[in-house]
Amino acid sequence: MTLHDETLAPAYPMERTSPIDPPPPLAALRAGADASQVTMWDGSRVWLVTSYAHVRSILGDRRFTAVTSAPGFPMMTRTSTLIRSQPQSASFIRMDDPEHSRLRSMLTREFLQRSVEDMRPAIKDLLDSTLVKIAAAQPPVDLVARLTQPVPSQVIALLLGIPDEAQDYFTERSAVLIDRGYTADEVKAAREDLDQFIREHIESRIEEPRSDLVSKLVVEQLRPGNLTIDEMVPMCRLLLVAGHGTTASQAALNLLSLFTDAGLADKLRANPDLVPGAVDELLRFHTIVQNGLARAATEDVQLGDVLIKAGEGVVLSLSASNRDEQRFPSPDTIDPQRADARRHMAFGHGIHQCLGMWLAKIELEEMLHAVLRRLPDARLAVPFEELEFRHEVSSYGIATLPVTW
Repeated sequence: MTLHDETLAPAYPMERTSPIDPPPPLAALRAGADASQVTMWDGSRVWLVTSYAHVRSILGDRRFTAVTSAPGFPMMTRTSTLIRSQPQSASFIRMDDPEHSRLRSMLTREFLQRSVEDMRPAIKDLLDSTLVKIAAAQPPVDLVARLTQPVPSQVIALLLGIPDEAQDYFTERSAVLIDRGYTADEVKAAREDLDQFIREHIESRIEEPRSDLVSKLVVEQLRPGNLTIDEMVPMCRLLLVAGHGTTASQAALNLLSLFTDAGLADKLRANPDLVPGAVDELLRFHTIVQNGLARAATEDVQLGDVLIKAGEGVVLSLSASNRDEQRFPSPDTIDPQRADARRHMAFGHGIHQCLGMWLAKIELEEMLHAVLRRLPDARLAVPFEELEFRHEVSSYGIATLPVTW
């Protein structure tokens, strides 16, 4: 089978029928060929890969590139062309080695598990102080507006040394960058605003370094000539946008499951040691990178019964791979004691695996602990059917989470 066979190629992305489950056609495709043809918004055909084994294999295969200007690279949205047209503004996740490794290595030490563990006490204190105020309020309270959105923003701002008064500014513009509902011009303007904000922040740290991550980059990489400001701006943009938007989306869905999945809260409250495993299981179950990751083949690759030719695009469905029954038995249920939940693909795999995954997991763990402790009898304040899910954003989430107690 090749990409140009005259066979039906369904439109992608596909529509959900349940707000908490991947689109049903993904399971049907996973049971079929090792890759399937789909049609993107611009009429182009690409390969869609849905099985756990093949998604993991491609993410670890250097014959597939993450560079958006590569021949055949899938344009996931109408605004994806901005990255292709301005390669100098791309972050290192849109690069291959050696440039990718050169830039990523400048951050790796700060995001190692043992490094981000040092932030756990501050995150715990932030969550406790936030939830004390929420618990003192008159219910119902929207936990998206009061908890899952502001806390990750405050954490990434603390890491990068961004002042409190600027958090609304970068949060609003970051939200535009991951929302397919905005036009290309609106996304371009928001990115330019954010880049200018970041540039000014970097320049302030050049004049007066402090103890934050931006200052460390200035002192250790910029001043010795290993890094330029033009390279540092997209690097910091990536940390800002990915560092709070994705965590916020995942946190809200985690809490939704806490309030709606029978017995989950009771199990975690009775045995708090289950929380880290439950976070991995919820990452697997929800998989907020809903439309997957894009790659392009740089040479011919035989993937099972499918030949992917050089210059052909590939979309890797992380949500389908994380519901693969061949890898995760009973994949459509949440099991906080699932033995291999940590093998999920929610953070990707290979050289581009999410740099901030350990920080995200700490935030998600402490948020579950804090809600169980401070709002022990919290429950949805509206019927599940009235909740509004965010289908238009790249990191799937929920618009509001009204709870009462």
